[in-house]
Amino acid sequence: MGNRSNLIDFPVNALPPILREMALAISRTTLSDVSMAATSILSSVSYCFSGQFRIVGKKDHSEPLVIDSLIVAEASFKKSPVMKLVAKPYQDYVQEYNEKNKALILENQAKKKVIANKLAALEKKADADTKEMSDLAIELSSITNADFRRIIVDDITPESLVRQLAINGTLLMMSDEAGSLGNFNGRYSANGAPNLDLLLKSWNGETFISDRITRESVILYKPYVSICLACQPYIWDSMIGNMAFRGSGFLARLVYCFPKDLRGTRKYNTEPIPDELSERYHNLIYTLLNYKFQRFELHQADEKLLFLDEKAKDEYVFLHDQFVEKQLVTDMAFCADWGGKFHGLVLRICGILHCIKTVLNGEKPDEVKVSHDTMCNAIEIGHYFRLQAIYAYGLGDTDNQTLQAERIVAKIRSKNITQIRQNDLYKLCRCKLFKNAQEFAEVIAVLEEYGYLKSETIPGANNNPKGCTMLYINPLMFRQ
Repeated sequence: MGNRSNLIDFPVNALPPILREMALAISRTTLSDVSMAATSILSSVSYCFSGQFRIVGKKDHSEPLVIDSLIVAEASFKKSPVMKLVAKPYQDYVQEYNEKNKALILENQAKKKVIANKLAALEKKADADTKEMSDLAIELSSITNADFRRIIVDDITPESLVRQLAINGTLLMMSDEAGSLGNFNGRYSANGAPNLDLLLKSWNGETFISDRITRESVILYKPYVSICLACQPYIWDSMIGNMAFRGSGFLARLVYCFPKDLRGTRKYNTEPIPDELSERYHNLIYTLLNYKFQRFELHQADEKLLFLDEKAKDEYVFLHDQFVEKQLVTDMAFCADWGGKFHGLVLRICGILHCIKTVLNGEKPDEVKVSHDTMCNAIEIGHYFRLQAIYAYGLGDTDNQTLQAERIVAKIRSKNITQIRQNDLYKLCRCKLFKNAQEFAEVIAVLEEYGYLKSETIPGANNNPKGCTMLYINPLMFRQ
């Protein structure tokens, strides 16, 4: 599965207490790489803060606390046991809530049905009282707690996702099989067309409007879906080569985890998760969910803002100016779509770490500024995901065009070329990799798209009306 030599271990010590201890405990009892538990915990806990907080980098840049993740591992890597342990408090919470409120929910459902029937009967009358109809419509819309709550969704269609978000506001898509994403790639649509719009918008809480002939229009003002999925490598291979997923920017919104293979060394008798730790993890998730749903039931839709302290802000600016921008034309050049969101990802991780830390300290997240230490932890975790993304995209970029591009870049670096005519560079790079000059030009266009170089048409020799193409190399290409 490619060259893993540049990958690093998940920096589990950068996680707050309880999350760190739980990730390690899950890793020990399942004999799995701790990266799976850590990634799943971080992604799933982001659900607790979706729609609740945004973290501010500067005046015109803020990010919601949503982390979408994809764990890619072969069969028998223990994906299912890991995710089951991570998800348990969320499943317990929603089950207890629905059982506790069962009578109220059923009563409200009955009320809505009665009012809806009255409204439908009035609509059929030619002399219907519009004031009465309006009053009934208002009464109908004012009835809340008429649906059983959902937190986790799994094998769900785009249409059902719209409905569940209309009811719940936010959701956690969590499964040890990412095959459900096929539902959004046109698996069940009449024309086979992809339907990724809602998943894309729910990463950032953008307004989503669904207008269908077969049903009433639905408007979701701040939809959020935190995605926490696992899959086998063949699923990832199909995704990275799928233009709907890649071209839409969906893959750029995910963080990736390719865990280490521990098969062949595992023993059956492992250290179980201590009951006291399970209870602490359980209580933390319950505390976060209680806060979230109390605000939801009070219709408090505003997202509270989190702000960086001065040291954290300086560190964040330095990360962008001195690292991210340079990486976009070097190590992250062939995952530039993902790299363009890396800076925002770090901010999201920072916000989640801050919220957990403040809650554990008995503080309100929005009343405490985000510390420099928290920012450094977020950057450390962010670098883990950055290397994972480079590796992930590399698995899908082993086609001939990638080899051709690498040949061109290597030749430019070896010759220390700063500018050159395209025809001259073609002569330098000519080999079996390129069929002709047209194919070479297509690869040059890709390199220009990723920022490696810029092209300009200049007058040709002997007043040639077609001119020639001059290539100007990005100087950052030579910085290692």
